[in-house]
Amino acid sequence: MTGGQFGSQRMRYLRLFAYSSVISTYILIVIGGYVSASGSGLACPDWPTCNGQLIPALTGHVLVEYTHRLFALVVTLFVTTTWLVAILRYREERSILFFSTTSLVLLLAQVLLGMVTVRTELNAAVTAAHLGLASGVFAFVLVNAMFVKNRSLERVRSQPLGA
Repeated sequence: MTGGQFGSQRMRYLRLFAYSSVISTYILIVIGGYVSASGSGLACPDWPTCNGQLIPALTGHVLVEYTHRLFALVVTLFVTTTWLVAILRYREERSILFFSTTSLVLLLAQVLLGMVTVRTELNAAVTAAHLGLASGVFAFVLVNAMFVKNRSLERVRSQPLGA
């Protein structure tokens, strides 16, 4: 395997996690919309537990709200892993490093705002800020994935034809 192919293989992991961050963040926003529309937002009135339990009885509105919380963990894993790969292997890629880091910081703020949303019993301003920040997280993971894609294409184009 040549150096260019090895670099392309390594870039595959960054692409995988960056693209997964985009898809999972979008799905989480859709689930959040369903939580709101179905009136499930206070089915788990405490945070981080749900009705005092780490794993509550998963029925009705609790199932809807708890699914949102669990999927937030999935998003957190993808965004954090994207950031770790960027830090460890692509530190010289300033745009990718910036958008990966900012995505993670915004996501952590979003998780805290989710807690505040529950603790304020769905205060309208806090709930609107929660949705707004979710849009910001989505924008940053999307732009990061675009930079990752462009960088991947640049690496492929820079390889000699016979490589």
